[in-house]
Amino acid sequence: MRVVAIAAPEFASLPMLRAAVRDVVISNDVAVLRNALRDADVIVVAPREGRLLRELWPHAARVRWVHALAAGVESLLFDELRAGDVPLTNSRGIFADALGEWALAAMLFFAKDLRRLVRQQDAQRWTPFNIEALDGATLGIVGFGGIGRAVARRAEAFGMRVVATRATPLDELLAAADYVVISTPLTPETLRLIGARELSLMKTNAVLINIGRGAVADEAALIDALRDRRIRGAALDVFESEPLAAGHPFWSMENVLLSPHCADHTDDAHDRTMAFFLENLRRLESGEALVNVVDKAKGY
Repeated sequence: MRVVAIAAPEFASLPMLRAAVRDVVISNDVAVLRNALRDADVIVVAPREGRLLRELWPHAARVRWVHALAAGVESLLFDELRAGDVPLTNSRGIFADALGEWALAAMLFFAKDLRRLVRQQDAQRWTPFNIEALDGATLGIVGFGGIGRAVARRAEAFGMRVVATRATPLDELLAAADYVVISTPLTPETLRLIGARELSLMKTNAVLINIGRGAVADEAALIDALRDRRIRGAALDVFESEPLAAGHPFWSMENVLLSPHCADHTDDAHDRTMAFFLENLRRLESGEALVNVVDKAKGY
């Protein structure tokens, strides 16, 4: 069985793949991939390499299965793959705990005003101030899948009240929440789901936290809301366009906490995603059902 990995040669977990699979081709070079894909049974795609699969898909005539080492699959759901019968799986769930921790860190950043503490320490200024408790605050979760549930478990341990879109209408959730976490996949239905109207429903002291996909929030509307202090702040790990451009307004906003799409980058994250792929490969070879099969119609 030939496995083709669309990945840069230096991608962190490739030694695991080389050790486990005898017939494997690893490259992000179009010419190399074009030849290798003609005999590929399985294609595994590293994060941010989906565009290459779209370009080279006509050469993958005998492929039986495609796996994404990332959780998001929007770049892989091009028409030919979506319409065909080749299953697509992903790494959803593997990053949930790390993202849940980051979301709680973002809430604490605002509740305890940690930016102010750092400024005062840098200035050697002793100025006590009041902080807020998460205990008793309301957390709204937009997208209650594995990541949303990981956030909820941690928030409940802090004594927070949790509401989620699975049980609560979005408008009602936004109006009630002190913190809003976006953890939904990007689909045609969630594209710019949080726009100017939705932001206007939020409390003026509420914080928006995005650990899902950047384009779920309308970036221009969010910038306006933050500039005008219509919401308290935002903590963002994902953006409409990455990397974030030099001079982008988010860089200079005191009420924004930025993370360069690394909230789930634990030391072992890539190894765990590769281990999951290898277990699914074992399942394919033994005739067992694949795990994490994406519903290509829904987009997740």
